[in-house]
Amino acid sequence: MYLNDVYIIYYIVAAIIGIVVGQMVDWINKRLPEYKSVISKDIFHRINFKPNYILMILTASIYVMLVYTYGIHDTIVANLDLIKFMILTPMLLSVFAIDFKLQIIPNRLNLTIFEVGFVFAFLYGLSNVAITINMLLGMLAGGGIFLFITLLGRIFLWKRSHGFW
Repeated sequence: MYLNDVYIIYYIVAAIIGIVVGQMVDWINKRLPEYKSVISKDIFHRINFKPNYILMILTASIYVMLVYTYGIHDTIVANLDLIKFMILTPMLLSVFAIDFKLQIIPNRLNLTIFEVGFVFAFLYGLSNVAITINMLLGMLAGGGIFLFITLLGRIFLWKRSHGFW
């Protein structure tokens, strides 16, 4: 059976991957604010394992909606939008959850999102250079605005602002 020209098994696989990734986001949300390594042997030795159903269901539903919206294509270049949003979804959920609880956004998470943006700008550049130029200009504008806000917060508030001291 097909739904939006995508075989139904892809939706089931996307939901299962979303459930696993959602639980990993919960692990990341606990480790990043403490400045601990996310990838460690503690992942397998968790005694108090409690699944975070909200993040699991939210991530799975976002993944299913992404597969429905962008579909599955034959080439990797045609699937770049789907891959990009599937990679950015857990990072943005983690940013939201950490910022909501602690009112901070870890610098490591910001830099990771920035690095992923560079990789995708390069991959889009393989097929169309104009898209890459627009993506790089957008990253410069966003980074400049973020730096401006950070410097204003530092100058006028005299306290920690956006990860700087």
